[in-house]
Amino acid sequence: MIIESEYLTLDATYQGLSLQEIADYGKKVLPENFDHLREQLLKGEFENRSEGRKVTHCLARSIHNVVTAREGKNRFCEVVQLLRSGRWLGATGKPITDVVNIGVGGSDLGPMMGSFALKEFADDAQLHDLNVHFVSSMDGGQLYAVLPIIDPETTLFIIASKSFTTIDTFANVDTVRAWIEPMLSQEQWLQRHVIGVSASAQKMTDYGIPPAQQFTFDEGVGGRFSMWTAIGLAIALSCGITVFKQMLEGARAMDEHFGSQPLERNIPLLMALYGVYNRWERDINNLAILPYDGRLRYLPNYLQQLDMESNGKNYTYDNKPIDYPTGPIIWGGFGPNGQHAFFQHLHQGTEAFTADFVVVLDRDSKKFNKKVVAKLKQQQRLAVENCLAHRQLLYFGAEAAAQRPDLAYAGGHKSSLLVVEKLTPKSFGGLIATYEHKVYAQGLIFKVNSFDQPGVEKGKVNAVDLGRTSLLVGTSNVKIVDCSTRYSLEKLHKLMCGEV
Repeated sequence: MIIESEYLTLDATYQGLSLQEIADYGKKVLPENFDHLREQLLKGEFENRSEGRKVTHCLARSIHNVVTAREGKNRFCEVVQLLRSGRWLGATGKPITDVVNIGVGGSDLGPMMGSFALKEFADDAQLHDLNVHFVSSMDGGQLYAVLPIIDPETTLFIIASKSFTTIDTFANVDTVRAWIEPMLSQEQWLQRHVIGVSASAQKMTDYGIPPAQQFTFDEGVGGRFSMWTAIGLAIALSCGITVFKQMLEGARAMDEHFGSQPLERNIPLLMALYGVYNRWERDINNLAILPYDGRLRYLPNYLQQLDMESNGKNYTYDNKPIDYPTGPIIWGGFGPNGQHAFFQHLHQGTEAFTADFVVVLDRDSKKFNKKVVAKLKQQQRLAVENCLAHRQLLYFGAEAAAQRPDLAYAGGHKSSLLVVEKLTPKSFGGLIATYEHKVYAQGLIFKVNSFDQPGVEKGKVNAVDLGRTSLLVGTSNVKIVDCSTRYSLEKLHKLMCGEV
């Protein structure tokens, strides 16, 4: 079964269900008012019940578009053009050459994925090299690698945090503030080397970021759905305003497809139904994301957060306990590399799984001469052929030769194939929006709130509490509930105090 849309084709032949069977299943499991709920989402009227606000990420690529606001004559576009042209000067008069995006979760995964996937499409006559880096880990490991290759005088930092209180993010920011001290004052750094992106303008102001260097987005946009907003600044800086705008247009086209097409022709909805069928009827608890284009290598990481943070719930949206499976475990990796790593387990292991293969059929390579272009096209073809071959073997299997039972392949593994003719900013936007809508539809079927993350928030609270406790290690006041945690904290205390 093959369904086409403007930028994306879904081949669900290897799901092993006819179109009529999946349509009948959809009528069975979808809520009766699905059409109304879908319309609410696209209009920005769907309610995030637990947080008491509307869900508005679809509006971020339509009427609340940061690129087209005031016909493109806005601060977002101006800042991108200043930085990409080399006209943004640091505190000592030198042009900014490097930008470091400091964020975590949705403030890192989406911008990093988009910047990497679309960088080659920049067509705005960039006048000087602007290098964009990403830092998210609270342990400082990424900063450790980035700081030696940048200069405080020529580096601008994006502090990206919806709440502007995220501990992971500000642990990195605090280290940066110590790093710039030999070259810049704190005032110089804030005035010329920092941009804030948050849902809270007041917190950015309190931190000392000038209003002209603040970008806000609506509270109703969840972090994992926020790459379409000012959180996507790093994408625009990597690729240019035109590319960022085209990405939004591609996502908007998929919004229209999701909102207008019937079930039998609706790609996100069909993907949602196949996923639920595999989860509920086939008892398969995981989905592998396998992109066969190097520009999409961060797609599995991004979708892991999008799906698992949204639908990994054990209570319904009205706080009733759930006694059925909800969202699957999302994992995966870059397909050509996976063939030489975990594909052995896929072909001959004993666990059940489903997979989404993502393939790009062709690519333009205009920056190279004709001979190199021809070779690159051959490589793209090689990737497509490998994708199709492995997917085929996983579904149909193969019999063993005589006396060699170890060469048998059981097959039977269900998968979908997402086909993009050419990766462009528009097709990329359409692909990501497809998965957003799939997750939303599955959340409705699972009866969960896909737009909160109480488990994440509780983990943060516990980490803060444990941090307070760790300061008491070595005193009689410490109270730690288990010996395992106590052992590690005591070792940490000794190392910090130089006792080991």
